[in-house]
Amino acid sequence: MKIDKEIVEEDIPEQLQFELDKLAEKGNKYFDTKEYDKALEIWEKALKLIPEPKKNFREIVWFLTSIGDIYYMQGKYEEAFNKFEDAKNNLSGEGINNPFILLRLGQSAFELRKNDLATENLLRAYMLEGKEIFEEDDKKYFEFLESNIDLDSK
Repeated sequence: MKIDKEIVEEDIPEQLQFELDKLAEKGNKYFDTKEYDKALEIWEKALKLIPEPKKNFREIVWFLTSIGDIYYMQGKYEEAFNKFEDAKNNLSGEGINNPFILLRLGQSAFELRKNDLATENLLRAYMLEGKEIFEEDDKKYFEFLESNIDLDSK
């Protein structure tokens, strides 16, 4: 059965949206100063404010992605993978074609030695953004992709 995302997706009430925006901004400030534990605490608090079923709200994608990025930078690849997978699969559709989410999902999968998932997600990120998306990260991820896929034919 096909689910119509227009029916499933819901809007956050205006007051809650205001609160989420404040928490996002506060978390960003901690993130920018590399105070990751404080940012994580703020963003986890924001996640709890989003009503159930959380997967129906596009706002959750940003928080999941940000939390996943912290876990990735801390080397907590299993936690990162799970957050990016949840962000990618959000019913709003905001995550499935987001190159950054796909990149980090692929990188986390690579670190967990989930080679098929790493290849799939790194390739999807590459197809959406090109080689540039790999430029700020360790070259091992692009080299892995190149060794598994003939990128010249893509």
